[in-house]
Amino acid sequence: MTAAAEALRSGDPEYLGRYRLIARLGEGGQGIVFLGEDDGTQVAVKLLRSGLGSDPEPRARFMRELATAKRVAQFCTAAVLDADVAGDQPYIVSEYVNGPSLKHVVSTDGVRRGGALVRLAVGTATALVAIHEAGVVHRDFKPHNVLLGPDGPRVIDFGIARALDGTSATTSGPMGTPSYMAPEQVLGERAGPPADVFSWAATLVFAATGRPPFGDDTMMAVATRIMHEEPDLGSLDGKLREVAQACLVKDPSARPTANEVLGRLLGHTQPDATALAAEGSDAAARPSDTGDLGGTRSFPPPAPPAGLGGKKRRNVVAVVAGVAVAAVAATAISIMALNGDDKGGAGQNTVSPSPGRPHGKGFSRAFAGEWAGTVIQSDGKALKAVLTLKEGKLKGHINYPLQRCSGMEKLLGAGGGPTLSMKEEITQGADHCVDTGTVTLTWQNADTLFFTYVGGEKTRTYGVKGELTRTR
Repeated sequence: MTAAAEALRSGDPEYLGRYRLIARLGEGGQGIVFLGEDDGTQVAVKLLRSGLGSDPEPRARFMRELATAKRVAQFCTAAVLDADVAGDQPYIVSEYVNGPSLKHVVSTDGVRRGGALVRLAVGTATALVAIHEAGVVHRDFKPHNVLLGPDGPRVIDFGIARALDGTSATTSGPMGTPSYMAPEQVLGERAGPPADVFSWAATLVFAATGRPPFGDDTMMAVATRIMHEEPDLGSLDGKLREVAQACLVKDPSARPTANEVLGRLLGHTQPDATALAAEGSDAAARPSDTGDLGGTRSFPPPAPPAGLGGKKRRNVVAVVAGVAVAAVAATAISIMALNGDDKGGAGQNTVSPSPGRPHGKGFSRAFAGEWAGTVIQSDGKALKAVLTLKEGKLKGHINYPLQRCSGMEKLLGAGGGPTLSMKEEITQGADHCVDTGTVTLTWQNADTLFFTYVGGEKTRTYGVKGELTRTR
């Protein structure tokens, strides 16, 4: 038995298919991983946490996704070897890597430095290239899924999150681990290769500093940093810092591909990483299409039913927003209109307000007014939101008439610029809605705001997007 393994527990199966189970290797959200043996060869066998239901389509979809995962080149990865989902104990078999996870090594032995860190970066980037070349998106790249084997780092569990998506074995909301999620995953959107690149960089930062670039405390705090703040790269320096910074931009279209990352690490001619980072900063706030937000919860998410314990459980809502930057610099006239400094006429402002320099305390003129519109929740339902903001005030009012919920929006930070964030507190109808959360508004034009919200509880998040139109 390996050092990382432990004995089988009471109730653990002795066999899964033809694979004899020897020991437990670990347990996670997807299931339990066993050390197995088949004809003298050791393998890793993951028993999925629940069945895939009686519908044959989820099972067929699962097997199609795993067939794709089997095409991933077997260098710097742990190959998917076999799977069986026919019974009530679905499992996946992969190559066994006799080594600890990166998470374990950093937590017990300390951070990676020098050549060890560079080798880790190159090895895991190589794995990501192989995964993407096969048409697979990992969607849960993190230190737990990097094993440090005798022959170097190996990436595991690629394709499994995608295979499980949409089956009864999953919960609603986006797949992934909060501290390593890309912004689009936080929003509940379908993740593509750029999300893996983001997560790869977050994993690299963890290896170098001992902590993820956006922290690992509460889901709300982590989601806020992912969506709003720059990553904390700590002591990571040189080329690795440049590459990580380019990969951690908010806009997925501005991130380098895995091939470009690997080329940069190896010193090949590739797009300059710092230029990519700058481009990503400029483009970060462009709201993406609503797309597939995933999940089935209503928005605002309903409070848990009464009677589940002696005390009402609060649904903690993850903060979200799109970080926006003005695409075109505001003209002097627009700035004067925003700040009420029009000196060209008799004091009457005839120019539509637009976001410019910070307004100071309170909501700026550009955001003041009554706004209403449709927001699309995670399951695709269209819900109405009515928002009222008054110029110079620190608090506004929000109403979700279909949910019979209303409350306050408290301004966070300055009230000027092209975006603002507000802490939402539901004061009426809290039995039907989550009572706190964060909304971010992105100014589109004088009559349109883009509304973004993410709700969540524990490790699940639910994305909501929509446009609000000025009604007065």
